[in-house]
Formats: sequence, C-alpha cells, structure tokens
Amino acid sequence: MTHLALTRFLDERGIRVSSEERQFILQKMHSPTGEGHLYADAIFEGGGMRGLAFVGALRCCADLGLQWKKLAGTSAGAITAALLAANLPITELEEILGNFDYMKFLSRKTSPLIFNGDPRNDLRSPFRMLFCLVVARQLGQYSAEPFRNWLQQILAQQRIHSFQDIQKIKSDRQLKVVVSDISRGEMLVLPDALDPNAPALSDRHKQFRQQILSKSALQYPEQMSVAEAVRLSMSIPLFFEPGRLGDSWIVDGGILSNFPLWIYDVQPRPGQSVAPAPRWPTFGFRLVDSTIGQVSEIQGPLDVFASTIRTMMNARDRYHLREIDQGRVINLDITEASVTPTQFNLTADEKVNLYCLGYHWTKKFFLEEWSWTEHLKKRGFSPTGECL
Repeated sequence: MTHLALTRFLDERGIRVSSEERQFILQKMHSPTGEGHLYADAIFEGGGMRGLAFVGALRCCADLGLQWKKLAGTSAGAITAALLAANLPITELEEILGNFDYMKFLSRKTSPLIFNGDPRNDLRSPFRMLFCLVVARQLGQYSAEPFRNWLQQILAQQRIHSFQDIQKIKSDRQLKVVVSDISRGEMLVLPDALDPNAPALSDRHKQFRQQILSKSALQYPEQMSVAEAVRLSMSIPLFFEPGRLGDSWIVDGGILSNFPLWIYDVQPRPGQSVAPAPRWPTFGFRLVDSTIGQVSEIQGPLDVFASTIRTMMNARDRYHLREIDQGRVINLDITEASVTPTQFNLTADEKVNLYCLGYHWTKKFFLEEWSWTEHLKKRGFSPTGECL
C-alpha cells in the first residue's frame, strides 16, 4: 500500500488554513486559559469508514491551536474520541488512520458458512446477511476481536488500558462511549452506566450494574477496558458479532444515539435555576450524506425489512438538534466521497478525499459560522458568561 502523507494533499488542493484566516478565526474564539491553551470538548458521530473525515477535521482544529478536554463518541466516533483521549498527537492519528489496511478488521468471519461479497454493500442487503447468519447460527458476520486487539495495542503504547488511565494523563480529561443494550432496550453511556451507586437508580438497575462489575471482575466502573467499550460501540448489527455486558447483548451505540451532543452539557446545581456558563465550547462533529433521505422503493416485506435497517443505521437522532445546538455542530459533508459505512476496502484516493473533505468543512465552519459570543447568546448567556 502506498504511504499517505495526508497533509500534503491539503497544500496541493489549496485548502490549508492561511495565517490571515487563522487570525480571523481566533478573533471569534473564546479566551485561552492563563497558560495560553485554547480548550474545547468534542463529540463525534458514528459513521463507519466515513469517520476518516474526522481526521481531516481534527487537523484543521490543530492548525487553529485547539486542544481537547472532554471527549465522547459513538461507533466510529468512539474510536476517534478514544485515540484523542489517549493523547495521540494529530500527526500520529494521520499516520495510523491514514495508512492502516482496514480489511484486517474483517479477517475473521464467525463461520465458514458466511458468504458475502464486497463489504461496502452488506448493509444494503440486510436480508442476505440475515439468511447467512441464520444458516450459520451466528449473531454477526465478523468477529470484532481483530479490531479490539488493534485498538488495545495502540492504546497500550500510550499506557491506556482502562478509563481510569485516561485521567492519569490529565486529571480533567474524560471519555464517554455510547453503546446499545438490545437485551434491555436501553442506551448505555460507558463507563457511567456501570456505576451501581449513581443517584435515582431503581433496584433493578442497581442489580444489573453490580452484576456487570462482578462478572467483569471490576471493582468500579473506571476499571473497564477502553478498547472493549469502543469495540462494543462499533459493533454494527448483523455485520459484527455483538458483545456482552453481564447478561446483556450489546451492539453499535448508533442505533439509539448516534450523535450524543448533550453528553457534557452541565445541568443547574441544586438551588439554581440555570446552569453555569461553559468555560469553552463543546463541538459536535457530524457526518452529512445528502443521499440519505432519498425515497426507497417498497414493494414487499423484504423491502420493508431492508429499509427499516437502513433507517435505523442512518436516521437516529441526527435531525433532532435543538436550535441552540446548531451553532456548535460542524457538519462534514462527505457525499461526494461516495463511501458507505462498511467500505473497509478504502482506496488511497478515497481516504484522501474523506480527509480533505473533513478539513474543508471544518475550516468553512470556523470561517463562516462559528462565534463564541453568538453561541453564548443562543444558550442564554451574555458574552461575559452571565445568564440573560
């Protein structure tokens, strides 16, 4: 495989942030800390292989001097969030994610009876997937172990094994990963969802959480493996085998919340009517594909089933953003890349296109849409952070 130096293509295509553009954008940003750091929190949407656009987006943010505090994501977004939480610099992210052969994730089918063609088309033919799985008596076409082992190795190089290790890097660094519990029909935010002592829990939920900790040989939630949590979050139904938490089957968090922008929003303290103003923004990185929403032809029950699966994997909560959230969402339009979530056999050109699109749309957002002052106003605060 040809080695990709991704940043070279930014210069070749003339889309790199210029010094004048950088100065203009920084004038619209929040104030840096006393040490001169420009912090932000980040939430990443799921999107399978299209998530490579996040790397381009993060390069643009790095060119502006942004550094990350709290991170969260679903599916492919959880992968990005975990690598950032492990303090991997952008150059290493570009090297790792830009040059990896993603077909290695599909190196272990769950059964020799699984017959499929190009993986990019699998979600377009869910009935064929289901038929193969029924015949093979499996719950997913591919084992997720190759992926988990890959991520575990990368994180180990940063001395990250569990969620508690992330806070050893920086005490105020956080990572949250969204998964779907299809046994109980619930969304879980890891590692928080493993805490049996969380307030306002029913006895049933306390027992469930305690059971998970006991079966996983964990004393407290933060001891959970980051690689395992992300592996659970990216387990696309039928495509990858589901994972387990206690007695529950766990799949891709995107079927319940693919874009958890709300996850770090601060609620009012007891006795207060409003929440305190944020010190820095939370940016949501969202993948946009204009082909989603095109009318599907429904002629029979198989079409109903196939369209239901596609809707579940594509619609979710992406179109239900509050008006006050619009100004902090960075929409990465990857339509022209023509890449599907399960297109693990990406070509070099497709990787470059996703990367450059991510950079382009992030730069456009900061130049044309972002304003810290306007963002505070939309959320009910004055530019000084006081409640309006």
